Amino acid sequence: MEISNWHELLSLVNVDKDLSKDNVIEKIQNELKRYSKEYEKWEKSGFDINYVFKDGEKVTLLHLAAFCNLENIVNALIEKGANVNEKGAGGKTPLCGAVLCDNMVMVDALIKEGADVNVVDILRRAPLHWAALRGNMVMVDALIKKGADVNSVDIWGETPLHYLNRSAIKKGWIAGGVTALLGTAISIALFTAGAITAELIPIVIAVVAITATALIVGNAIYKLSKPDTQVDKPILAQETASNSRVT
Repeated sequence: MEISNWHELLSLVNVDKDLSKDNVIEKIQNELKRYSKEYEKWEKSGFDINYVFKDGEKVTLLHLAAFCNLENIVNALIEKGANVNEKGAGGKTPLCGAVLCDNMVMVDALIKEGADVNVVDILRRAPLHWAALRGNMVMVDALIKKGADVNSVDIWGETPLHYLNRSAIKKGWIAGGVTALLGTAISIALFTAGAITAELIPIVIAVVAITATALIVGNAIYKLSKPDTQVDKPILAQETASNSRVT
């Protein structure tokens, strides 16, 4: 079953005004009956809320809802007791999906229920890496305040700051002459979280500026893989298409 099929199916449930933790499973069941193969497999599990659908990508209902940016289903599943730390395709958790969708409401709900902000995927990328790559400073700041490790490194030894530099280049923040603003934003987020002292703020700003300038002067070209900035498409389909290095 394709992710696009899941997105279409779950979108119908998401807009149901009567959706709640008490009927979310039943409503998904009713829609999934169109896909008898998946329905029968799920039925054998007793319609377990944490059942892992393995055709295509390894995902639970909460993964699907989070990566498809379906906030109402996410909330209903969380209230119903879905596992917020289940790892799915590529080792990603539902929190990663919420971050990729830039959805702070889902992020807050997942963290409130115990989602690990420092969980990493198979390439050791944490939610903070993805928030940084998307250039979402509100999300970056929120994750840091929730305890995200600013020094977390992926398998290539890159921290969220490296990812943020890439995002800045793509968005034109650096080319537009506002490198200092980027560095200031990062510094404030780190300082607020207690990760750096006030004395280190100028240093962080300088590091961002130097790193960004070096990247530009060196004619470094970054080809950002999915996800893109659109959230009307299921991000899981974009993101799991490749688990190669984000460069």
